[in-house]
Amino acid sequence: MLRRRRGGVEGGVVGRPVTRQGRGVGLVLLPVLLLSTAGAPGAVAADADDSLPAVSAAVPRGGGCVTPARRSLAGAPWAQAYLGYTRAWERTRGEGVTIAVLDTGVDSDAPALKGRVVVGPDLAGGAGRESGADCAGRGTFVAGLAGAAPLKGTGFAGVAPGARILSVRVTGDDGTASADRVAAGVRAALARKARVIAVPLALPRGSRALTAAVRAAVDQGSVIVAPAYAPAAAGDPETAAPAAYPAALPEVVAVAALAPGGVPDRTLPPLTAPDVAAPGTALVGVGPGRGQLTGSGADLATGFVAGAAALVVTARPQVTGPELADRLTATAYRMPAAGPGLVGAGSVDPVAAVTAPWPARAAAPPGRAVSVAAPAAHTARGTALALTVAVAGAAGALLLGVFTVSRGRRRGWRAGTGAAGAGPDAW
Repeated sequence: MLRRRRGGVEGGVVGRPVTRQGRGVGLVLLPVLLLSTAGAPGAVAADADDSLPAVSAAVPRGGGCVTPARRSLAGAPWAQAYLGYTRAWERTRGEGVTIAVLDTGVDSDAPALKGRVVVGPDLAGGAGRESGADCAGRGTFVAGLAGAAPLKGTGFAGVAPGARILSVRVTGDDGTASADRVAAGVRAALARKARVIAVPLALPRGSRALTAAVRAAVDQGSVIVAPAYAPAAAGDPETAAPAAYPAALPEVVAVAALAPGGVPDRTLPPLTAPDVAAPGTALVGVGPGRGQLTGSGADLATGFVAGAAALVVTARPQVTGPELADRLTATAYRMPAAGPGLVGAGSVDPVAAVTAPWPARAAAPPGRAVSVAAPAAHTARGTALALTVAVAGAAGALLLGVFTVSRGRRRGWRAGTGAAGAGPDAW
């Protein structure tokens, strides 16, 4: 059973650490005795080029803006090859979905994003300002991982190149933001109908305003994606990273970073337990200007998960926020060797998230395993997940029952009432 440990300030109140069961992991995998690894991701070499400018969350110390990227790598970056999300484009490219990026702003003139950036408010620069520029670069980089269009002469593309990008600036020139400012950014994104909200920030504490904004996003059918730990924490993998907000809130999808080959970038689980993982080391993506940047961190990995969420929304527009979060974890590529404390349910799998059959909404009775069947066409990454399911005696059945009931109660289910919300035919 995956449990997320909470610490620090929850809703602005200092208290004891809080725990919560992770989404979907036990429901699919607790009784699994054999998991086929055919077609699993293999080792992929890092292809980041030291000559590319590094992405940053802060503007240059001398003032001005980050030097625009001017060159691009011709091949597809390792993360793109690892996730294989271009195979989902036969069904959806994220058309009609708005992905909000709450960060340093997004360069609306970046060629791979041009024509699809909706300029939102600049909450860090004063009243009346807009966020169609990016002096630091990280907001544009994350937006590109989520939704950059392929350009001639480069193999890079984002996960959902048909999606709109809403730029909301919430960080100051030093790259920092407050919980209340992020809360205002979430509200601004909701006002502009964003179904997916990427917050590549790991704040040391939350606030009542942030908790309320996150809950409002759930009520509106949106999902928020944020890193489970800050980039600085990844620099010392032997130390457990502190709690990170908004990812520490149970409604938010917390993301961990993977290094080339799909290995965790940490050796100790962070205090904010991840829900899923995504490539986050030696990444290549777009930045302000016409070329590419390189960077690492769980904050950047949120772009891939946000893009995958946009693909799901296009394929199934009626999906709710909690269902969307559960979909990302239930279809993740399992990484049992890494352990859930480091990667959550596993690596996000955009193709499986779109193509795997959707289960009925009714809760599974205790002792009965529910598996996510995979499409036959999706074989390159093994997300076809040929699951051989067996219940390992009464103990396994009891453990699954406990997980199912706990998960159902978090959504308002009570024994004898059926599933929360609509009936099993609502899908």
